[in-house]
Amino acid sequence: MVRAILKGASVRSRPFSGKLMGENPNRDEPPSLDAFSVRLERMRAQGQETRPQGSASAWGRAMRISSDLLAGLFVGCLLGLGLDHWLETQPAFLLVGMALGFAAGLRNMMRTLKEQNEQPSDT
Repeated sequence: MVRAILKGASVRSRPFSGKLMGENPNRDEPPSLDAFSVRLERMRAQGQETRPQGSASAWGRAMRISSDLLAGLFVGCLLGLGLDHWLETQPAFLLVGMALGFAAGLRNMMRTLKEQNEQPSDT
């Protein structure tokens, strides 16, 4: 084809039929907006019946428990580093702060677990 163009030969093309590629005369008209709304509501109702209810709440509980533990550890480390910087004792208060922060995080985690076990489950 490129050689034909370079030699000056004409390239044959199909004549334009007046129809675009997306137009298909054999296809039915699209459904109305009302029919679409009815189908959408039916699908939403089916989705609510089969959706597992416990997965999102279990993920939220796991995140809260882990954040309780990590927050206690983080605060203990920051307090230990601050005391080390203020009193110029490098690792001593950091280690004490880590231990106390871990203990406080475990205490908060156990309190959260106890509260969650006392609440009635909705699943």
